[in-house]
This record gives sequence, C-alpha cells and structure tokens, in this order.
Amino acid sequence: MKRLGSAAYWAAPSLFCLVLYWLGLKAWFRQDDFAWLSLHNHLQEPGGLWRLLFAPQAQGTIRPLSERAFFLLFYGLFGMDALPYRIAVFLTQFANLVLISAIARRLTGSRAAGFLAPVLWAANGALATVMTWTSAYNQALCGFFLLLSFWSLLRFVETGRRRYNVLQWAAFLLGFGALEINVVYPAIAAAYVFVAARAYLRRTLWLFVPSVAFAAIHWRFAPKPATGPYMMHFDWSVLGSLGTYWTWALGPTRLDYALIRLPQWLAAAAVAALSAGLLLFAAAQWRRKNRVGVFLLLWFAILLAPVLPLRDHLSDYYLTTPLIGLAILGAWALAAAWRRGWMHRTAALLLAAVYLSCSLPVARAVTRWNYEFSRDMRDLLRGLVRARQLHPGKIILLTGLGSDLFWGTIYHKAHWLVGVTDVYLAPGAEQAIQARPEMDEISEYVLPAGVAKRALDEDRAVAYSAAQGRLRNVTQGLKAIARARWGESELPWRVDAGSPLFAAQLGPSWHKIEGAYRWMPKRATVVLHGPSSPGAKVYLSGFCAAALLKSGPLRVTVGVDGARVGEAELTRPDAAFDLAFPLPAESVGKPQIEVAIEVDRTFTVAGDGRELGLVFGTVSVR
Repeated sequence: MKRLGSAAYWAAPSLFCLVLYWLGLKAWFRQDDFAWLSLHNHLQEPGGLWRLLFAPQAQGTIRPLSERAFFLLFYGLFGMDALPYRIAVFLTQFANLVLISAIARRLTGSRAAGFLAPVLWAANGALATVMTWTSAYNQALCGFFLLLSFWSLLRFVETGRRRYNVLQWAAFLLGFGALEINVVYPAIAAAYVFVAARAYLRRTLWLFVPSVAFAAIHWRFAPKPATGPYMMHFDWSVLGSLGTYWTWALGPTRLDYALIRLPQWLAAAAVAALSAGLLLFAAAQWRRKNRVGVFLLLWFAILLAPVLPLRDHLSDYYLTTPLIGLAILGAWALAAAWRRGWMHRTAALLLAAVYLSCSLPVARAVTRWNYEFSRDMRDLLRGLVRARQLHPGKIILLTGLGSDLFWGTIYHKAHWLVGVTDVYLAPGAEQAIQARPEMDEISEYVLPAGVAKRALDEDRAVAYSAAQGRLRNVTQGLKAIARARWGESELPWRVDAGSPLFAAQLGPSWHKIEGAYRWMPKRATVVLHGPSSPGAKVYLSGFCAAALLKSGPLRVTVGVDGARVGEAELTRPDAAFDLAFPLPAESVGKPQIEVAIEVDRTFTVAGDGRELGLVFGTVSVR
C-alpha cells in the first residue's frame, strides 16, 4: 500500500499534464518543423552529418540535440508520422515533472510542496506551445538537462559524493546541445550554493568556464541579426520585457487567449495579489534566515535574462524553464499556509484558485488552437498530394489561402517534403494574406499573371481553392478570370529558375533543370521587367556548394544591361544565400532589362563535363 501511494505521488503530476494537454499528443507538424524535417535531404552533401548538426541555423542557433539530431533520428525512423515525436516530448516533460518534485522536496523540506510544484508548473498556459509544437522541444530538453544538473548539485551538497558532481557536469555540458539558455546554469548553481551551501561555491565557479567558452564560440561563429524581431536591444526595454513575462507567468493578463475578457483593473488586481503573495512569502522566509525563497525568484530572473533583450520577440514558451522557480515558490507557500491558521489557508486557497482559474483555460485554449492549426496544415498537404496524383506534372495554383496556413506551410516549403514542388499562389491570392516583411515578400510566392495565364491556357497548371477548409478544384473559374483580367504581354518581375514556365527568360548558358533548381555556369543572364519605381533592387536566391569555396570566398558580380551594379562574396559552404543589388536609375520603367550574373570560378564533378557555378532558385526585381 505504501508503494502504491508513493507511485501515485510521483505519477499524479504527469497524469494531470497528460489530461490537460491530451490534444498535444495528436498535434501534427507546423512552421519550423518542416525545415528540421527536411534536414535528411542534405545528409549526402559535403560536410554531411557534422555540418547538419553544428552549422549555425535559424537566427544563428546551434542546437545539435534538441533540433538537428532529434529530427534526423525520428524522421529516419518514423518519417512524417507525428505521434512518435509528440510522445518523445511528453516523456521528456514527464521526466521534468519528476525532477521538479524531487528538487522542490529538497529545497523546501515539504512533501506537499514536492507534489504541488510540478502541478502548478504544468498548469501554466505558457507550456501549451511546448506541449503542442515539436520545434519547441528544445525548451523541454533544455529543462531536463537544467533540472538534472541542479538535482545532481543538491545531491552532491547533501552527500559529498563525487558521482553526483560528475552527473551534474555531464548533464550541464549536454545542455549546450539543447538550447543556448543553458549558458546561465552556472549562475543558478552559484546563486544556490551562495545562499545555502557556501562551502561549495569555489567548486561551482568552475562551471562558468564552459559557459564563457560557449558564449565566445557562439558570438564568433553564429550570425547576429542586425534587424528584425531577433535583434538584441540592450537598453531599458529589458525591464519592460521582464515585467511582461512576470504578468504572463501569473496568468490573469493572458485570459484573452481563452476568449475570456476581464476588466483591466480586475486583471491588474489579480496580478498584484499573486505577486504580493509570492514576494511576501519569500520575504518572510528571508527574515527566518532561509534564503531559498529569494533564490527561487532569482531562478526566474536568471533563466529569463538571455531572452529579455529580444524586445520585439516576446514569446510565452520562453517562460518554460523560468516558471519552475515560481512554481516551487508558490507550492512552498501553499504548503506552509496550510500548516497555519484558517486565515492563511483561506488566503492561500484564494490565490491558488485565481492562478488556476486563469492558467487552466489558457492552457486548454492554446492547446486546442495549436492542435487545430497543425491539423489544418496536415489537411492542406494531403490535399496537395492528392492534387499532384490527379494532375501529374502540372503547376498547382492556390487561392483562398489564409495568412496562418500560408506562413505555416507554403513559406516553409512544407509541400516539398511530400514531393509537391511546383506550388504557387494564384495572382491576386496574396491579397488575403497578411504581409510579414520581416519574414519574406509574399510576391515571391505568386506566379506572375502573364505566366499563370499562359500555363492555364496551355493546360500546364491547375487551380485549387483552400477557402472551405479542404482543397477544391477551381481551374475553370480561374481560367475565366485570367482571360478577363490578366495580361500576358509584359515580362514578369521574377524568374523561378527551377520552373520550365520561365525558361524563355533565361539565357542560353543555363544548365537544365534538376529537381526544383538550375545550375548556372561561370556566367548566366536573366531577362526581367524593369522596376516601376526608383530604389528597387535585384534579388538573387540560391545555394552555394562547398566545392566553390575551397580556394576562399566566392565573388559574385552582377550587371544590368551591360553596366556593373555590384558584387558580393559568399563564404558559407553548402548554404543558401540571398543577395540584393541596387538597380540603376535608368532601368526604371523599362519593359525589359537583362541581369547578368558571374562568379569568379566554377568546379566540375567526375563524369560530368559541365562547369558548375551557383545553384539558383529565384531572381527578382522589387
């Protein structure tokens, strides 16, 4: 009976988490997932596995375990079956809940706090994204390594046994492969031993050595965004970000996610009451010479510190690990109040009710939204696969696509993963999609009107509408619109080098299409419509093979109508590139301009006599 009670004690928080986030197990892929799922396509390229695991990607991130290895391994085993990925996320979170319980018991000396802490953490709506979006696995895995490191430190302090210190170091070093915020773990460890076990402070300071080394390497090799939402702002805005995350952590200000509208004054009063409860309890412990309460507040601040400069990218899932400190503090306060008089019990229960009544609806609502969002993406891709089966070899034009579906799938080239590459927005379909210039120009995904009309007239394209939740063939209706509204005499402003529809705009030196791309030789030309206004640029996007960089950076020179407009150097091997060059003023208004692209060297492959330069996707004027 005792064993059964012990098992229930440890398992109940995980069962609560499973019930709360059940739909997360059935969620499909979305957004960044598709980029990580496509990694397997690059395994045979030069650099192979090593480059895929450790080359900076996605805002300069280097996460070999939680993103690269995780998606490569699971895709190799399970392909596009999302359930095994989701099970892995849930199991990792269950392990985190057990570790939180063990840590809370040791920090507070309360069995009740050890039970309540993981429940309060799991109940917070900020965890819904991690529980439903596979790309956010980095938060769960980083949490595991952080918690295992800290639990090992506690056991090392308790017992003095070297094996726990070794385990702390192993978990800490592995954490660098999960998420960059692992770099602050030494500050957490140092803060704890400073307030509770100062004799271990000198040993703990050695943890800063790998953190400093990692930070230096990351700063040296990872690209740092100079614009956009991931640009770092080291100014007073970090205090505003900290305040926002604090209110999000407590819950009342986020009830709009669950379509519950609280008067602003009531939400502010609820946040103030919850804040007062936590801070007053920590202060009371401090007066009793117990510094652990203050340490738990520091846990929240230290783990948030790396993301506070991201002023323009506040995201609730950044709270995943910082919330652990507040959850343990709140659980400790509840357990302590229960042992006192009815006034303390009543106040504690009221505050707990406020927190849970605000957090649980948000957790459920965000979970359902993410679940339905991902399933919409699955249905869209399945519809595209079916359309390809019905119309092999034809271009697919999409209409009626909403902003979320477009930016969640087509922008990420999710259709390429299911073998459907020739997908474009129909002319005019972009008007229903909200612009996100920090991500890309929607026009890059629209088939130009003249090209689309010709493709429809020649029966080389079909049209499908996504307006009613599933793809519906609207080819005949779009043909009628094309004949009435779309001209075909003007050249388009963009060329997709991998599509035969644009072949007439490419010069004679280009090599044949391979998949969705074309190789250029040493020099190649493209004919485009001239810009309609001053200040326009010509944009080049494609891929640079490592073989081109063996002798150093590759110089790319661009000219327009015989006049040189600029040059650039490519230095990243086996990497995509995006280049932009200003257009001369005299090209404005021209019905046709010729863009010449030249590289300073090429390479050849054994058995293939062609001289190979860059691989091209698109060339455009905008």
